[in-house]
Amino acid sequence: MFTKEVFVQKTRRWENNIYYKMAKSYSMSGKILYAEDDFLTREIVGEKLEEEGYAVVLAKDGKEAWNEFQQNVFDAVILDVDIPVYNGYEVASLIQSENLQIPLIFYSSLTDVEYIKKGFDNGAKVYIVKSGNMEELVVKLKSVLRDNSSRLCYLTEQLSFDTLTNKLFMKGREKVLSTLEGKILAVLCKNPNQLVKKDLLLEIGWNSTDVNWESQLIKTISKLRKLLEECEGINLRNDTRKGYWLLIDSTIKSKNC
Repeated sequence: MFTKEVFVQKTRRWENNIYYKMAKSYSMSGKILYAEDDFLTREIVGEKLEEEGYAVVLAKDGKEAWNEFQQNVFDAVILDVDIPVYNGYEVASLIQSENLQIPLIFYSSLTDVEYIKKGFDNGAKVYIVKSGNMEELVVKLKSVLRDNSSRLCYLTEQLSFDTLTNKLFMKGREKVLSTLEGKILAVLCKNPNQLVKKDLLLEIGWNSTDVNWESQLIKTISKLRKLLEECEGINLRNDTRKGYWLLIDSTIKSKNC
């Protein structure tokens, strides 16, 4: 049984464990959505992820997780399988219908092969069996985020973006974006068909949410829109006073980043 006492006992050796040393070497942060119906497990895992430097949003059931996903921008989603309202597989399917690019991790006590296979069939990058401590969860979360941040974003059959070099590939042509344009497009690419809030884009582009920078954001978005409008199936739209949407036709998009 996964109790607080078991958790404490199994994590006392955490700092001497090879997993801990690996995790610390990755040194990452991000915003994580974690859905778990058991209160104690939810709180313990949430606290540990916060200690590792993540901003964590907790959900007690699948419906709450889906609502949170629609209202926020996350770097990864961790799901228990057996949660109320919408189970973990159903939440994963909903998320995949909107965003193929966000990493999904199942963290469950269900160990049968059929459950694990179904997790991967529903888009999981990793399926982790709960064991009372979280070495594996922390390490694999960091690894998934590291891998996800270094790959190409394939937006449509005609369009891809390299987040490392800021190169935009359109219809066989290559366009190198400015550092600022690359930062903004990278965030939009990793959150397709979702509202990316204006304050987040300002923080990433100008390290400030001051309204004085909004005109610069508008100019940057305008430049990106002109580039993207050459390709079919993609559209950069604004949501008045809230932020921007990178809308991608799911029938045209080829694969995730």
